[in-house]
Amino acid sequence: MAKTTLKSLAQALNMSVSTVSKALNDSHEISEVTKRTVQEFAKKHNYQPNVLAKFLKTGKTNTIGVVLPKMTGPFEAQIIAGMQKAAATHHYRIIIMNTMENEELEKQALQSMLDKSVDGILLCPIHEESNIDLAKQILKTTPVVIFDRTHYPLDTHKVGVLNSEGTYNACKHLLDIGRRKIAIFCGARQGITTKRLSGYIEAHNDCQIPVTPEYILYCNVKSLSDLQDDMEKHVKALLQLSNPPDAIIGVADTITTHLLGILAKLEIKVPETLAVIGFANTDLVLSLNPSLSTIRQPTTEIGEISVNKLVETMQKKNRSQIEWEDIKLPTSIQLRRSTIG
Repeated sequence: MAKTTLKSLAQALNMSVSTVSKALNDSHEISEVTKRTVQEFAKKHNYQPNVLAKFLKTGKTNTIGVVLPKMTGPFEAQIIAGMQKAAATHHYRIIIMNTMENEELEKQALQSMLDKSVDGILLCPIHEESNIDLAKQILKTTPVVIFDRTHYPLDTHKVGVLNSEGTYNACKHLLDIGRRKIAIFCGARQGITTKRLSGYIEAHNDCQIPVTPEYILYCNVKSLSDLQDDMEKHVKALLQLSNPPDAIIGVADTITTHLLGILAKLEIKVPETLAVIGFANTDLVLSLNPSLSTIRQPTTEIGEISVNKLVETMQKKNRSQIEWEDIKLPTSIQLRRSTIG
């Protein structure tokens, strides 16, 4: 089957190539009726624009690069779904690269996005300092928006959640139900850890309960096997303390969702011995045994707002006059049997 081109669309619609091109690009010079006619016909005949030709003519590829540390769970999938929805609305395509929590891979991904001539980049950095010099250099020529792990020293729009508030509310819930010895499992060198840990500490301070340093533990999140090994080692060490904890908070999806499996393997009863709550956006929480209490994040909104802010930035002629926003969306707590029995 012959490939549909601008020329073949114009011939079929009895229009000029210029009119069809402008209609596909949503030009104000073309009536809404004509634009709708052309766009529907192009979609029906699977028209794909020549990205290289468009780039040579306009300097734009209508592509957005997304660089994120992992793509292993529902959290990332939900954010990407929100991004794709918003990008389609603005007639942009998305290119996604996974850095696997590796700074060298993150560097390569960022450079690859420049090589692909993306119009803008959505970046979820590994941690507060990962490739910051490169990111600052990229920002001079290519718009960048930071999402999720927003504790990153780059002057641009940032879209995330109220991390400390989420952990604070989870900790407060545990304290309110009588769990006063709360451990917290953090991701080692993760950009979300600092803020989420601060909420844990603040909740203890407000309730005038001393923070036990032995209860604050860090897990290697670069691979699932490393994470599981660390969590198993930490749980065993905690239960050998003279004053073991009676609850655990997980600060990341992978930590929270895999913690129940580790506790089951060690034959530790939840919530009788250890109550469990943490950040998690999986829809399978009701199928876990016991069902998991979670801090849920508005992932779709994070994705959509990130794209909208990036497109807004790309459309500005004078970016030096933009007032950068640090957007923080609220989390919500969903209580289930892992904390309330």
